[in-house]
Amino acid sequence: MIRPLTSADTAEVLRLLAIRPLHTVFLESLVRAGALGSMPGCFFGCFDGNCLEGILLVALRGDTLLETSGPSACAQLAEHAATLPIPPRHILGSEDTTVPFWNVYRPHASSVIWERREPVYLLSRGDLDATAASAGRGKLVRGAERDIDAVVENSALQYVEDLQQDRRAEDPSGFRERHLRELRAGRWWVLRDRGQIAFQVHVGAENVHAVQLGGVFTPRELRGRGYATRGVVEISRRLLRDRPAVSLFCDASNATARHIYERVGFRVLFYNRSWLLEEAPRGEHL
Repeated sequence: MIRPLTSADTAEVLRLLAIRPLHTVFLESLVRAGALGSMPGCFFGCFDGNCLEGILLVALRGDTLLETSGPSACAQLAEHAATLPIPPRHILGSEDTTVPFWNVYRPHASSVIWERREPVYLLSRGDLDATAASAGRGKLVRGAERDIDAVVENSALQYVEDLQQDRRAEDPSGFRERHLRELRAGRWWVLRDRGQIAFQVHVGAENVHAVQLGGVFTPRELRGRGYATRGVVEISRRLLRDRPAVSLFCDASNATARHIYERVGFRVLFYNRSWLLEEAPRGEHL
């Protein structure tokens, strides 16, 4: 049985997510922040009797995440996703759940822009190689409100480079406001050299096992000078003072990023699989 999830399901959802906590950091963070009550119509559960076997999130822009205890729940959630007024557009998650989901959902999907395999990296306290940051100038600090224009511009460029999506163009004011909120919350860190942001990174979702990094970006004209290595080392060192591990992921074909992460000490924990689909006409069921 598939039904919408509400705040009343929080304990059961957390029980499922706790089975693989390093696979579900972002979903757990959303649920603990109250998303089951604040995002109605976006979360769905697959139940066998009273037992929750799978959770599916399809957010307002079609961003889609799931976690299940087996392939049967993946298939049922995929069939349900095909009936939603806002269909999946960017499907992302551990490949042992997303691949069976995709195999069932594919006949209902819009055209595929790209498909990726993405290593999910983990860095524990004893693995950090701080000597990797010997190159590069500048000091990593929390971003400030005065950095909003540069942070937004860099973030918009990263979405275009990494996802082939112009998220800023879809909602310019909302895009800027989200970044401003995150700056005020201390989630963006920047490394400046001669007054210019040479590197930026976003400290995102976390649970008791790990904190996720995202938005790792160096402006194109400043690449190859050690800023990214220095920035990744510095933010990891800061976070590992009071957290057991740091995680992040990237496209498997991004050899430059992978070299930086592995040089710093990150090791592959598992692989995500993701698909970006053409946007379906509003209201059309595929």
